[in-house]
Amino acid sequence: MTLEEMDREIVGTFHFATEGMAFLEELVDRFGPRFLGTEQERGAAQFISERMNGLEADRVEIERFTCPGWVRRETAASVTRPVQRPVGCIALPYCAPGTVEGPLLYVAEGDLRTYAAKQREMKGAIVMANTASPRSAAHRMHRSEKLSRAIDAGAVGFIWMRAVAGGLAETGSARFGRFCEAPAIAVSYEEGYALLRLAKRGPVHLRIHSTNENRMVDTQNVFAEFRGRTKPDEIVVLGAHYDAHDIGQGAMDNGSGLAVVLEAARVLRRYRDAFKRTLRIVAFGGEEMGLHGSRHHADHHRAESMRFMLNLDGSARSMTATLYFPGWPGGLDFVRGVYEGSIDDEASLWLHSDHYSFSAVGVPAAIVMSDQPAGASAGASRGYGHTAMDTLDKASGAAIEAEASRAARFALRLLTMDEIPLPRKTPAEMHEVLTGLGLDKTLRSEGRPVPGE
Repeated sequence: MTLEEMDREIVGTFHFATEGMAFLEELVDRFGPRFLGTEQERGAAQFISERMNGLEADRVEIERFTCPGWVRRETAASVTRPVQRPVGCIALPYCAPGTVEGPLLYVAEGDLRTYAAKQREMKGAIVMANTASPRSAAHRMHRSEKLSRAIDAGAVGFIWMRAVAGGLAETGSARFGRFCEAPAIAVSYEEGYALLRLAKRGPVHLRIHSTNENRMVDTQNVFAEFRGRTKPDEIVVLGAHYDAHDIGQGAMDNGSGLAVVLEAARVLRRYRDAFKRTLRIVAFGGEEMGLHGSRHHADHHRAESMRFMLNLDGSARSMTATLYFPGWPGGLDFVRGVYEGSIDDEASLWLHSDHYSFSAVGVPAAIVMSDQPAGASAGASRGYGHTAMDTLDKASGAAIEAEASRAARFALRLLTMDEIPLPRKTPAEMHEVLTGLGLDKTLRSEGRPVPGE
């Protein structure tokens, strides 16, 4: 069978498929948000393993490890001066236990110039930054970078304010992949705006009380392999994280992405006799708390010949999607020739999703992200993500199947072509890429290693 014939079959197979949505419904209904280190996450891993075994893969494995985790307890915030009133909030994961008080200091989008100008004021303050990425920044500033710069400057607490009206408070880990030293909370736009309006009259003092718990937890990845026939040691990875934050269902971030990976594998397995290379599909644990699963997998398998990694995180939220392949500008023409969809090289690497763990060890890696669905909060990059609104009713079976079709056809080309002309980068080469983009500073600010150092 020719590649074109396989293409037509794949497209036809997905046209009326319903398996992806059925999987997502069962995942969400049975296991809820699948938060790092919980029984729900462990149950979901076993469920995913059973689904992978049902694909008749050559190898299915649950990869267990330990990492920093967190348990949500009680959190309260209040204005203590010039008035006394409560502040509606939720704790950010890795929020430390304890009670802090201090003046409110607002840094808006949190661009580096503002941090530099207000560094002295941050000492002893409770710093509030909003969720928008600074327009002046060369890269998207993640929540953990904004928090880290504030805490490292002496802030005693941190507030993550939604940048657009009408959206719920947005969760997300405080420090990236490690315990935070200070209480950190999230508020809605409306709560944050009320604090800013009060601050126009004079200094505002706040109190944050947290009983949350930082502790080490056990977690796991799940992966399956379909062994290649002539180059079995060369591996093409399709991956997606299956964990989600504890305040919602995680249907779209990232249950839909995992459904895409499993659907792509379900259809690709019928062409396994044509695979030159090995196909590995991976469900990563602990992504939302600092890429724990993908970092573990990439580090423990770095000696293997992984030739490409495609990350399905934030995919299948709508029918339109873009593949981002930053860091390998010389490979863009090649990818454009094998991926049937929108492609963007993006000026800066995104350091906060699972493909980066593979980029960090030199593996060519890309991410597919779809546009936000209709109705998602305008101007909020995450849309419904990281809020209690990330629920099953927002998911689309048609979007899952459309994305799985694109991913399957892309992977099929990588698995069957004679050569993949994308050399793996050395640590020194990755260091050069990251420093050229100024991202080494971001990694250091978040307390993360810089490849090549």
